[in-house]
Amino acid sequence: MIRNIGTAHSKFVAVILCAITSVSAQETVNNPDIVMDLQWEIGSWTDIWRIGQFESAAVNSDVSYYIYLPPGYDASDKRYPVVYWFHGAYGRPYSATPVVKRLAAAISAGEAMEMIVVSCLDPTGLSMWTDSKDGRLPMETVLIDELIPHIDASYRTLSDRSGRGIEGFSMGGYGAAYLGFKYHQLFSSVSILAGALHTPQTFRERRRAIFDNVFSGDTEYANARSPWTVIEKNADAVRNKTSIRIFVGADDGLLDWNRNYHTQLDELGIDHEWGVVPDSPHDLEIVMQNWDGDFFDHYRRAFADSASGIRQ
Repeated sequence: MIRNIGTAHSKFVAVILCAITSVSAQETVNNPDIVMDLQWEIGSWTDIWRIGQFESAAVNSDVSYYIYLPPGYDASDKRYPVVYWFHGAYGRPYSATPVVKRLAAAISAGEAMEMIVVSCLDPTGLSMWTDSKDGRLPMETVLIDELIPHIDASYRTLSDRSGRGIEGFSMGGYGAAYLGFKYHQLFSSVSILAGALHTPQTFRERRRAIFDNVFSGDTEYANARSPWTVIEKNADAVRNKTSIRIFVGADDGLLDWNRNYHTQLDELGIDHEWGVVPDSPHDLEIVMQNWDGDFFDHYRRAFADSASGIRQ
C-alpha cells in the first residue's frame, strides 16, 4: 500500500526504556571509554509519563523506562496493545512526547485506539538499538530478552504478537526496522519515521564513532545487524504478516535512504505504507504538525486482529 501521507487510529500502549549518560554523548562520541560509561536509571518526569524499573541481568543494574498508560487504565481490567518507541541519536525517552501528547488528545476525543506506549533510551544515544560487539552495551538483549517480558508481566498488555508494535524516529527508525523485522515473531507492526537507514559502508564513511564503538569496526558484524540485510533474510516471514509504514519529511536529508528502503520492500513484494510529509525537515515535531491525516490509523489497522484492539 502506498499513500502520500500516513494515518493511524489505535489504542496505543507505549513503553519507554530509558538509559542516560553522565556526560553528553555528542561531547564524548569519540571517547569509547566515556561513551560506554553506562548509567541505566533515569530521573522523574512530571508530564504524561510514568516511570518504571526492572533489574537487568544483562547489565547487572536497575534499568528505568518511561511508560504511557491510556485513560481509565487504573480503573479497568482491560488489556491493551503496546508500542515500543525508539528515539534518535543523542535522544532521550521524552523524544516520544510529541507522539504521545497527540495520542492522549486523540484518545480523549474518541479518535484513537487506546494503547500503552513504552519509549526506550540507550545510555549512549549511539547504539543503533543493537548489542555492541564488545559486549559493553547489550541494548538489543535488554530490550528483547528483558524489557518486553517485564512489561508483559507488570502491565495489562495484549502479550502476543498481534498486540505489539515498534516505532522509531531517525536512529530509532533504524532500530524499529532492524528489531521489528529480525524478531518478526514478536511484532505485528513496524513504523519507521525518517529512519537513519545506514549501511555498513555509510557507517564507516559518515559515522565512524558508531562504526568503531558499536560494531568494533567489523563490517560483517554491522551487516548482520542492518535493516537492509534483515528484511531480505526474513522477507517470507514478514510478507503479508506485518503492518509496515515508512514516512519521511520532504525536506529531510534522509529522504533518499527511506525511499530506497521503500523500493527494496516493493522489490521483495512486501506490502507497506509509504509517505512523504510536505514541508518537513528532520524534526519529529514538525513532521507531526504537517502530517496530513490520522497518524494513529496505522495502529487501529495493525492491531485489528488483537480482538478489536482491547479485550478483557
